[in-house]
Amino acid sequence: MTSTAFTWLKRGADAVGVLLFLAAFCGFIVQVFWRYVLNDPLAWTEEFVMICFIWTVFWAAAFLVPVRDHVSFDVVYDTVTPRTKRGFNIVTLAIIALAFAWLVPYTWDYLQFLTRKKSPVLRIQMHWVYGCYILFVAAFALQSVWRIYELFRPDWREHV
Repeated sequence: MTSTAFTWLKRGADAVGVLLFLAAFCGFIVQVFWRYVLNDPLAWTEEFVMICFIWTVFWAAAFLVPVRDHVSFDVVYDTVTPRTKRGFNIVTLAIIALAFAWLVPYTWDYLQFLTRKKSPVLRIQMHWVYGCYILFVAAFALQSVWRIYELFRPDWREHV
């Protein structure tokens, strides 16, 4: 895939993330207005905001935040040589990629189970509510594999 295609995919993922956050924010504003100004709380807004928030978090973790920018404990990592950092990265990324790849069929199985359940107010099937999790698991595994690939390239020092 060309650099231009990756740029468009990244922009699309960013746009989806922004729209999800905007939807959650708008739902929150509607909820506050109806509850505190009109003194007539709406039942659906709380559930809508929760669903948008779940999707926003997993979408951002899967497609917007690079693997190296996720939370990490780097007390030891910062004190070692670049070659050792590379080794740490390769080992931890391989473990993450394997663990997340291992989770995919179990996540899919659970989502199939959730097809029988619906959300209490909006009556959305729960596999749609939590379907973003499988996107997160698969994307994070693929990102980890891509980072490992980068660490085996001749210019690996730029990716540590």
